[in-house]
Amino acid sequence: MRDTTNPRTWNPWHGCRRCSEGCENCYMFFLDEMRGVPENSDTVSRTKEFDLPLQKDRKGRYKVPSGLMLSINMTSDTFIEDADPWRDEMWSIIRKRPDVIFYILTKRVGRIRGCLPEDWGDGYENVILSITCETQRAFDERWPVFERIPAKHKQLNLAPMISPVDVFPAVASGQIEQVNLSGEGFGGRRPCRYEWIEAVSRACEENRVNLIVNYVGSVFYKDGARYELETLQEQGRWAYRSGLGRFFGRPRYNLYSPYDRHLLTDDEIGSPVYNSHMCRECVNRPVCYGCLDCGGCKQVSLVDADWNPVETAPSVRTLDDFLE
Repeated sequence: MRDTTNPRTWNPWHGCRRCSEGCENCYMFFLDEMRGVPENSDTVSRTKEFDLPLQKDRKGRYKVPSGLMLSINMTSDTFIEDADPWRDEMWSIIRKRPDVIFYILTKRVGRIRGCLPEDWGDGYENVILSITCETQRAFDERWPVFERIPAKHKQLNLAPMISPVDVFPAVASGQIEQVNLSGEGFGGRRPCRYEWIEAVSRACEENRVNLIVNYVGSVFYKDGARYELETLQEQGRWAYRSGLGRFFGRPRYNLYSPYDRHLLTDDEIGSPVYNSHMCRECVNRPVCYGCLDCGGCKQVSLVDADWNPVETAPSVRTLDDFLE
């Protein structure tokens, strides 16, 4: 397998503190314990991968290819108070990679505005802001604040969905490009119900907003029956086969070369390819940036969006190829 690193997450800091009922069975604490991470999970600390988007391989090429989406601080919160000394440096790194999409998810919506960079304006072209609303109460508290925050790209996250949530005010606002939804897993067993997801699906359908149903959770109710789904693979298959996801097209991101700042063409970014053995029933496939042949899968057979065989992942070609 090729010696390459193409991550999908960037955790410049690690560790968090529970701040709402959705945090009760947080996956970060669960996974840290399972992996035997020696540091305290509620202690926020800077990580060794702080400069990950700027790292290059042995050939001098960025390890994170153009057009990829990086999810930031999935083991912390970008706007947690403890990270105040490092956040400006994070924004500086983001500015240096205008060819990469950065996804920022938070529950600390009240801190967003005060933590945005001075040149934010109405948002960065390559940054998505998203908030988590696990219950109706959380939505009622967080959405009115988030609605007033400027951003070029916004999403809404319902995870873990532990109560019905009326998302209509958000998806009807014209601000939300995508809703992401999951039931509770990773050791948590608060149930999710089919009719809750169905109501979100109807609201997204009516307003032509993408809905990605990632997992239905460890405990799922449908038609009065209780289902206990112990693995993420099972939960993901149920989500896919529910047919409740909605897709109306990818949002458009204006991405620029980190070298001369020209607007990148589709040829320079490349089209996503997929692993035919893993991706067929993946709910994220319509919005996914594709397989990067990173070595994580034992069996890889790459195909394009129409399921035609291809030879290499897009990460084999980088912007450097266009400069040579």
